[in-house]
Amino acid sequence: MGEVERPDKNVLVVWRAEVLMTWGIMFLIVLGMCFFFVKVADAPWWLLAGAVVPLGFAGLGLVLLKLRWQMSTFQVNPTNLEMSHGWWLRHRRIVSRNRIQHVDFESGPIGRKFDLVHVVVHTAGARVGTIPGIKSARAEQLREELMSGPKLL
Repeated sequence: MGEVERPDKNVLVVWRAEVLMTWGIMFLIVLGMCFFFVKVADAPWWLLAGAVVPLGFAGLGLVLLKLRWQMSTFQVNPTNLEMSHGWWLRHRRIVSRNRIQHVDFESGPIGRKFDLVHVVVHTAGARVGTIPGIKSARAEQLREELMSGPKLL
């Protein structure tokens, strides 16, 4: 039986950067809108305080990332692949290895800096799951393991 694995720890850096970029852009948009209403529409100055709302969401997102990492696991057995994620709603997917048709890798610019890829598993034309933040060497090994070897019925 295979060992339970987690994404590489460096995926936390990638996820943090993504959260900060997303909510940073939202902050600038909301700040611009609030500034517009205060200056042009003569709204009260305290409306600018609304721009801190995206910063609160960014802070919450950053706090929850460690929990997201801890709850993301995968395990390869001789007959199947098991993927689990989610801390509020737990998702567990078990895919029979003989149904896996191909395995793709996806990587964004920040992930490539840390040599991380997302392993995407497909069966019969459908995307059935993604394993986030795996080192590219381990991802290649995982692809070989899933596409070859014993596939018992």
